[in-house]
Amino acid sequence: MLATMISDPTDPVRALWERLNHRDWTGAARLLDGGFQAVWPQTGERITSPANYLGLNRTYPGDWKITVRTVDATAEGAVARIHISNGTDEVFALGFYRVMGGRILGAEEYFADTGTPPFERSQWVERA
Repeated sequence: MLATMISDPTDPVRALWERLNHRDWTGAARLLDGGFQAVWPQTGERITSPANYLGLNRTYPGDWKITVRTVDATAEGAVARIHISNGTDEVFALGFYRVMGGRILGAEEYFADTGTPPFERSQWVERA
């Protein structure tokens, strides 16, 4: 019986990004807990409700395609690596999600644009 009560915390996180990719706002809303909040530390922003999170994503400019690279379980839920592109610009996202009972309680998400290295360091690195 215990096995049927435990859900895989990666499932709702993967489903969230897939639904955002397909602009399935109703389906995405079902995955977020009513008290859901997201934090974007690199820009110092907090998104204080599921409605605000979905509204921000719904109105984000451009036609972006989202590719889920990996979603792995963590002690509190899941971590996801995401690639986002509009055909010209690319963004990589890393998100840490608290998950309970198949719903996402909260997120801490980081977004990084692609670009050239900030200084000459080719003697120490290999370009991926």
